[in-house]
Amino acid sequence: MPSERKKIIISPLNWGFGHAGRMIPVAQRLQQMGHEVIFGADTELIPMIRQELPGIELIEIPGIKMHYSRFMPQYIAVLLQVPAVILASVSEHIQLKRIVRHKHPDIVISDNRFGFFNRNVFCVYVTHMIRIPFPRPFRFLEFIGVFLHRKIINKYDACLVPDLMGPENLAGILSHVKKMPAKAIYAGLLSRFTALNTMPSERDSYICLILSGPEPQRTIMLKKVAAAAEKNKKKLIVLSATKIDTSQYKDFITFVTGQMPSVLKSCIEKAEIVISRSGYTSLMELVSLSKRAIIIPTPGQTEQEYLGEFNNGRRGFTCVRQNEIDKIDFQEMTYPENEATFNDESFSLIDKALNEILDKENKGAHH
Repeated sequence: MPSERKKIIISPLNWGFGHAGRMIPVAQRLQQMGHEVIFGADTELIPMIRQELPGIELIEIPGIKMHYSRFMPQYIAVLLQVPAVILASVSEHIQLKRIVRHKHPDIVISDNRFGFFNRNVFCVYVTHMIRIPFPRPFRFLEFIGVFLHRKIINKYDACLVPDLMGPENLAGILSHVKKMPAKAIYAGLLSRFTALNTMPSERDSYICLILSGPEPQRTIMLKKVAAAAEKNKKKLIVLSATKIDTSQYKDFITFVTGQMPSVLKSCIEKAEIVISRSGYTSLMELVSLSKRAIIIPTPGQTEQEYLGEFNNGRRGFTCVRQNEIDKIDFQEMTYPENEATFNDESFSLIDKALNEILDKENKGAHH
């Protein structure tokens, strides 16, 4: 037990399940250290959190609902939603004031929620993107994004970066800029699978698709992978956090929705081939399972495109564009080795990072 039990509120951004997924091991570690954890999340994330963190106190904190486009580049779709992002940040800032009055937390941890800070509480910001990648034609303007993001980070007392410090890092230039914020603390890699001590499963001859991300790209990817699996005469297991209308799909596809991490872990480990988006949480989870995978960036999503490109041919990952899925010959696929440099230590750095945060809060290193 810690010398002083802290009350800690954790709240992730609601852009899919990735941000919530990587906050689950943080919440688990804090609970194991003897602290009281309250999880604040958008309505649609609450069932997943409740399942993975049974008994935890949950509060509903609505977030921004991002929409992707079927037609225009995603960065334009995101740019058009910037006013909504600003409004959501103001709204969550006001909500946190009310929560602080009622709950009296010692620490607030915000995963990429820009407005989730309060001057009366020790606040921690979590991001793997100190640098937000811009589309190729506008890359020369990235310094503006770094400057603006640093302004947001400076509103917080500490910045947790879920990555490794050295050359074996997973996020490349996103998490490593020339002048890192002084308050940045590298937290290692975060995966909800690291706490599971299940035995590795026997390999089976099916494709496992980890389906994530917003519509319409989610359904487009599912249809393309289903067609490729049928062409290659492979069984397909689809893992999804949310329900899918399965009526239009053939019976060689099995859908596994809203399952416990132990079930998901088994499905991934047993698969002959894993296909996933190149979202950062997905990459961390695959690395934690030492699983090779085909990674497919969401078209026009600059972060995923960079992560796919950066990790292609490394750590067991092969990056394929979404419009090339139907050309994949699974018999001919070769995968790069998943270097053994990622080990248990890569996933245990979070303890050191959390102890540093608790120490700073105890010393009153605040705003």
